[in-house]
Amino acid sequence: MPADRSSGPTVLFLVPDIHALQTGGNVYNRRMIEGLRPHTDVRVRPWTPDETPAGALDCAGADVIVIDSLLAQHPEAVRALRAACPGGTLVLLTHYLTCVDPYTAAPSAAADEQAALAEMDGAITTSQYVRQALVDEGLSAERVAAVRPGLQARYRGALSLRLGRRAPRLLTVANLLPTKGLRAFVDVLSRLRGLPWTWHLVGNRSLDAEYATEVRRRLRAAGLAGRVVWTGVVAPEVLRSWYDRADLFVLPSRFETCSLSTREAMARGLPVVGYRVGGLPENFGESRAGALAPPGNDRALAAALRTLLADPLARRRRGRAAWRRSQSFPTWGRAAQRLRKTLRALHARTVQAS
Repeated sequence: MPADRSSGPTVLFLVPDIHALQTGGNVYNRRMIEGLRPHTDVRVRPWTPDETPAGALDCAGADVIVIDSLLAQHPEAVRALRAACPGGTLVLLTHYLTCVDPYTAAPSAAADEQAALAEMDGAITTSQYVRQALVDEGLSAERVAAVRPGLQARYRGALSLRLGRRAPRLLTVANLLPTKGLRAFVDVLSRLRGLPWTWHLVGNRSLDAEYATEVRRRLRAAGLAGRVVWTGVVAPEVLRSWYDRADLFVLPSRFETCSLSTREAMARGLPVVGYRVGGLPENFGESRAGALAPPGNDRALAAALRTLLADPLARRRRGRAAWRRSQSFPTWGRAAQRLRKTLRALHARTVQAS
């Protein structure tokens, strides 16, 4: 029997032209759309504002228009969308915004995003950090809600035994982009060359081919290229096996709003090492799931890695703490349920105010 969708608003998702790629934001979008559909009328439209005017979008009947934050770079297009769909509740789905990232300086991009934010009736974030940052940008607190990502069932269950490997495997699951800090991480690894380890890097190298080349060049210059395994993009259905073959997860990003890959790694019992930035610490909560170094402190990051690389029992303890913490992560179904309730409340508030 089909689900009763009459009680909720009709939702239109506007996604960027890269929505088919395997990124954390795109995975979040797809899983949420999948979770909403049994209960809500949902449509999805790829939108390239430079090519498709807002008036050309089919927004007819959409009560709520959810806009991926990559599209916030086009404030004029967002204003035109507001004019073309005056009855719609505009909600920004915030995966990343320059204006909430304290570790980058791009005033023009931040100004564009702030102008787009001014047109929004509400926003969804993936962490409390970003929620507070948007409130600081001027959105009222009741219009911003954190809806953390879910965790697929394939990442739950029995853990693999990792003790006894001669050369521990470091794993990073991240597309090769400057925000992920991979080039600078080579300098961290150089401090650890006296220890046995290999670094396994899973992610798309084509999104910024020049940056990927720079990472390779730095590895060769440091004499570390032979200790790195480049896998490229890994199919979602086999990604768990890469977590299970690793001993330690490292994400040297200069900023993260949440990090889906960190939550997946924790669910597979991997201790996590990275910088204490953005929403990343919220994944740990009060648990000792690994180690987070002060932002940009390469020496502290290397020290944390050195400790865990040299002590398999410490890795196991931190990995078990990460696994226990992951038990509190919601399923995607639960996350979609929270999103559905949030969108309904935002729409009701907009209707009441009009």
